[in-house]
Amino acid sequence: MTAARRGPLVAGTWLIGLGVVFIIQTAMGWGWGEAWPLFVILAGVAGLVTTAIDGVHGFGGIWAFTWPIVTIVVGILFLLGTTGQLGATPFDLLAQWWPVGLVVLGVWFLIGALIPGQRPQEQLVVPLTGTGNGSVRIQFGAGELRARRSAAGTLVDGSFEGGVVKRDLGPGRIELKQDTSSGMPWLDKRSSWDVGLSGEVPLDLDIQTGAAKALLDLADLQARNVKIQTGASETRIRLPRAAGMTNVQTNAGAASLTIEVPEGVAARIRTRIGLGSSDIDERRFPRSLNGYESPDFATAANKADIDIQGGVGSVRVVGVA
Repeated sequence: MTAARRGPLVAGTWLIGLGVVFIIQTAMGWGWGEAWPLFVILAGVAGLVTTAIDGVHGFGGIWAFTWPIVTIVVGILFLLGTTGQLGATPFDLLAQWWPVGLVVLGVWFLIGALIPGQRPQEQLVVPLTGTGNGSVRIQFGAGELRARRSAAGTLVDGSFEGGVVKRDLGPGRIELKQDTSSGMPWLDKRSSWDVGLSGEVPLDLDIQTGAAKALLDLADLQARNVKIQTGASETRIRLPRAAGMTNVQTNAGAASLTIEVPEGVAARIRTRIGLGSSDIDERRFPRSLNGYESPDFATAANKADIDIQGGVGSVRVVGVA
């Protein structure tokens, strides 16, 4: 399904659904205090349609329908409650039945874990096609992510266990996302990516991870801008050895983040950590007025300007050979 066709189908589903909601509300004479669960049901139906449009791959793909079905069932129960069919309010239903709902969902996921599902293993190669620079955005929710230098003549290459969805954003610019069409990564299936990134042209990297373990070796890349956003993750990044100036922005949630600065690369480091801790190698990067800075930062041929923001977690910046 192409993006050009997918968009109108999803929009059409929502418009038809909204119209049906208003028709039912008017026909039944319900106030919105009674009819509001119709919107919950509509969200579930739209989720079913979207999942069906994206396609179901193998028997294991049925698990992608889990949350839309749960949403529809919850919406129906709420509607029966608001209209007096069950003799209880939605909040009474939640208070009474939420433990049962947890048990049912737990059994569902156990069955999904025991029934073999498809584990797509994809190979992807994106050529440079003569571009003088590149931009790669990676959205990786859960699993294991590794990055390295790609083969000659490629912007991206690698293997993607669990599947990948590639989106072209223009010449030399792509986005890579996990494929959720056959289930949620790491919950319904294993997800492990080995991503090669070009070292032949300057790169802008935007890497977003969730509950992931990430090892990002950028040492042989010409990364000029590196943006890292992490959730509940463990992330280790080795910065470029010879990229000139590399700007690094990190925003870490409940995460463990380690940044390795190769020998011969100067660094300026600013940290803003909430309920976490920071450990900076002060032998390489002494304290300065605004953070930490290599003595030769202003004149160094290769350097990194590092800005670190964090919530609850630990951050380390270390010098490596």
